[in-house]
Amino acid sequence: MTTTSNLESNNEQSRELRWLQFVNRPMLARSAAVAVVLGSVLTFINQRGWIAGSESLQLLPFILVYLIPFAVVLVAQVAGIRQAHLEATDPDEIPSPIRVIDTMTSHGIPARAVLIGLVFGSLNAALSVAVEFLHSGDLAALEVAPLGQAYVLPLVFGLLSQTISYRRARYYGVRN
Repeated sequence: MTTTSNLESNNEQSRELRWLQFVNRPMLARSAAVAVVLGSVLTFINQRGWIAGSESLQLLPFILVYLIPFAVVLVAQVAGIRQAHLEATDPDEIPSPIRVIDTMTSHGIPARAVLIGLVFGSLNAALSVAVEFLHSGDLAALEVAPLGQAYVLPLVFGLLSQTISYRRARYYGVRN
């Protein structure tokens, strides 16, 4: 009886698959590449005055515009790969790929993308509101577009990164 419960316990632990076991150098590099590209584009859009030299740099938004995409893409990649591993009944079997849109709308990917969007969007929005309030003392000066970006971009990049990572792990056998 003890042997059976230990075996079941070990199987449960192996099926649980810890999040950090999936983080590796290629994943960090992909997350950093997306963060640099997206962060640079958003800096150009949101801090044009600083780029032109007519305004001062808003340091916290500048840091967040790189940090948030990095974290979103990293978490989404881990979520996608983890889900692919959880669904694999035979690790050596690679199923036939399905359409990208079908992958994107299944396997719990949309729900996790919404959760990622809400968590990182709320964090980003809360910090943006706090910075604006501390800077001007007036929340009426807060622009709506950056708040929209705070939620929409993590949702979109969470959805895309999960889909790509899930497909790489599940249908193409790539393990990182």
